[in-house]
Amino acid sequence: MGESLRYEMDFTDKGLSKFGDSLVNFVFSLALSEYLGRPTGERVPNASLSIALELAGLRHVIPPRTDKHGKGDIAEAIFAYAWLEGDITVEEAVEILMKNFSEDVTHFSRRKEAIGKAFAEVFKVIGERLGL
Repeated sequence: MGESLRYEMDFTDKGLSKFGDSLVNFVFSLALSEYLGRPTGERVPNASLSIALELAGLRHVIPPRTDKHGKGDIAEAIFAYAWLEGDITVEEAVEILMKNFSEDVTHFSRRKEAIGKAFAEVFKVIGERLGL
């Protein structure tokens, strides 16, 4: 897989974060579909990814003065990098999310926080495996 793709452990890489955006939303939609028992597609809010990095203890990988959107991009780049390196699989990420979902994931005002908490568990595993 990795032979043909050139990438570095640079979490500010725009290409990496765009790729990660697709992956993160795919993983979330899969997990949510499984959780709800019906197919659904959803996007992960930047605020949730920001919360996830914070709760996973990865604040130190975020450059100073990065806004919420920028934090979302960094989270997406980290996820993409970990997946490309084979440190996390889609299946494993889906499993971790499902285990950590609460009914708040569909609640209009509490979902951001609930999604963030579930993703924090994914980022804890990634952080450990990447040695961040």
